Amino acid sequence: MQKYQEKFKQRLKQQVEKWQPGDTISRDQIYRFLHSVHGTAASIGLPDYSQAASEKLTELNKELKDKWSFEEVMTGYFSPFIKDMTEQAEGLRESTLVPVSTLETIEEQDAKAVVLMIDEDLDFLSGMKSGLEQRGFIVLLATSPEKGLEMFLNERPNCVIVDYVRPYEREYESAQSLLSKATSEFIPVLMISSSMDKHIELSAYKSGVADFIKKPVDSEELEVRMNNRLRYQKVIQQTIMTDDLTGVYTRRYLSTEGKKQLSQALRSKQTLTAAMFDLDFFKKVNDTYGHPAGDNVLKSFANIITQLKREYDLLFRLGGEEFLLLLPNTTPAEAKKVVERIRIKLRLTEYQEGSSSFNVTFSSGIAGSTIETKKLEELVEQADQALYMAKQTGRNQTVLFENKNMVASKRTIYVSIIDDDEVLRRILFDRVCELVTDQVNLEVTAYKNGEEFLLADWYKTREKHLVILDRIMPKMDGLEVLSTLRSKYPEHEVMVLMLTGRKQEQEIVKALELGADDYLTKPFKVDEVTARIKRLIKRSLL
Repeated sequence: MQKYQEKFKQRLKQQVEKWQPGDTISRDQIYRFLHSVHGTAASIGLPDYSQAASEKLTELNKELKDKWSFEEVMTGYFSPFIKDMTEQAEGLRESTLVPVSTLETIEEQDAKAVVLMIDEDLDFLSGMKSGLEQRGFIVLLATSPEKGLEMFLNERPNCVIVDYVRPYEREYESAQSLLSKATSEFIPVLMISSSMDKHIELSAYKSGVADFIKKPVDSEELEVRMNNRLRYQKVIQQTIMTDDLTGVYTRRYLSTEGKKQLSQALRSKQTLTAAMFDLDFFKKVNDTYGHPAGDNVLKSFANIITQLKREYDLLFRLGGEEFLLLLPNTTPAEAKKVVERIRIKLRLTEYQEGSSSFNVTFSSGIAGSTIETKKLEELVEQADQALYMAKQTGRNQTVLFENKNMVASKRTIYVSIIDDDEVLRRILFDRVCELVTDQVNLEVTAYKNGEEFLLADWYKTREKHLVILDRIMPKMDGLEVLSTLRSKYPEHEVMVLMLTGRKQEQEIVKALELGADDYLTKPFKVDEVTARIKRLIKRSLL
């Protein structure tokens, strides 16, 4: 700890030497100097310095002046520290990544939590860094929120510790951006400050920080707080990350981890490849052998991919029988070899249900990132287009995305209109048919009631569907139809627009809770229905 004390005193000396006789020193400059001393000194074993700074801060708060002469400051506010300042020592260079022992393996490094610390006070940073390293953390340091934001985006730490930044300070916007990004990804942020102001503490908590810690900071207490937050983070991430049935990652987790993987690929000028899988004729498995048998197939398929993929490849279940595999630093051609090994393994897997046995196959689409790939959604959409081509040209095969061939292919959306009112049914049918564009084909079918619809061969596996559903119908209530749709078919493939003559809030809430994507209350203008349908069609293509 002595070396940090010496560096701390040397830094104080360097700060003081920036001012010369005749200079005018502002209240803010004095405050920042005392604030730094108060927050750092006790943390590195200099409690007298911390106490003296606290007393001088109290004096400063009572003063009405905004500026002081050099002589006034040196003989007043800074006097307790000047006499103890040592000769110039070697400055501390800012560290961006803690060096690790050459004896450590990569696995040992990866197992450690990575902590990003942001504070303009290098002495405080170096002292806390030493204490946290001794407790097994990997520590990244930044001396400004702007630099911290850059490091956060590049390194994705497990936890962030940041000094309080006032709203009027230049770095406030960067600090808020960092806080917003961290909390959106469930990365805990601990804020530290030497201020005793309760309003500042409350403001910090309102902004989303997990903990507010007053300086001087005890490294042992900080470790306990961080470990508590990291354990809670792990529980939250496991909840949102993992699919209950298959144990692989979820679509929701793809939105954060996938973006991270693409960002890393673009920075390192490597290729991130997406392979999308869809089980062929999976609905027939459910219809023939029951949903428990279908669930067993899904779990088995996920296990096969997990066994044959590389350790650093990431598998996500997008919904229903659709999966996505992200393969970092892999070309589409290399990814295809992995996919074909999975195909062989699945083809050789026989499923037993009672006295019957069956096999399943899958179709796959593969796309790789380029320097022009700016968003994860673009890469996933390209893989989806290739998968669509694999389905359309025979199934049980893998298709690589090719821009010229894939983009030109038009998607088909299957629209089902279910209404017992013949006139309204006809009007809706005609208006939907008029919506065909160069980008999409609409295949429209009308049904006079829910039973007729559910008994028909309306569902096409892995295609997009829009169901326009009347609320009140004979034989089968519209809500019953909606409930059946949500329980038996992939929600991301089937969008539902509910039409209802009941304006009660309870009715609308019930429809939305059951999974309706939108609703309209009767009577309504036909143009309004058309506008809603257009919007839902656009959403279904995303």
